[in-house]
Amino acid sequence: MLAAKMKEDPKKFAPFSFSAINVQIMSPPEELDWDTPTIFTVMDGDTQTKERVQNRVSKKFQAGPFKMITTSGQKALHPDHFSNVFQDDEQMTPTISNNIHQSLVTMGIVDPSNDHLLVNPRQEEEAVASIWKKQNKAVHVVSKDAKAWPFGVSKQMARPLREPELKDAHSIWLIEELNVAFDQHEITAEGFEDVLEFFFAHGVP
Repeated sequence: MLAAKMKEDPKKFAPFSFSAINVQIMSPPEELDWDTPTIFTVMDGDTQTKERVQNRVSKKFQAGPFKMITTSGQKALHPDHFSNVFQDDEQMTPTISNNIHQSLVTMGIVDPSNDHLLVNPRQEEEAVASIWKKQNKAVHVVSKDAKAWPFGVSKQMARPLREPELKDAHSIWLIEELNVAFDQHEITAEGFEDVLEFFFAHGVP
């Protein structure tokens, strides 16, 4: 981790340094040590990472400080979820959003009684792939454009993407949303107000 290397050899990285850090998804290896103020964002469902981070935070009272915040748990995916998330994308209509939700229910991924995920989406790759492929194809037909942009990606955003990255973008709009909703192991914007508050409190002005 770069912060640990900066602690070992600060002259090598001068004049660059971190004022504060936000770490997500992982608990860095125990052998790594750094003194930069760090706030960890951990998903509530990721029990293993949460335990490891909590142990590290409890030992780092000084020279840090270290802090951990957790997400609020699994999120519901309502029929209008995708049209709300991608509201700036005219391709993602309320009808398509509802169709995606219905497919998730039909596939046994979403519980129709509360709209929460029934299974870990990472273990349902084939079913999830069938949904994003179906919806991507629907957009191509509606737009009559074989080069329709991935959901949530503007032409301006897509311009610097390389071919493999653009290909991935056609699937991650669904995959990432499902992972965040399952609340186990994914980058998230939840709690970022606390992250910014931490940065303002401990960052170098």
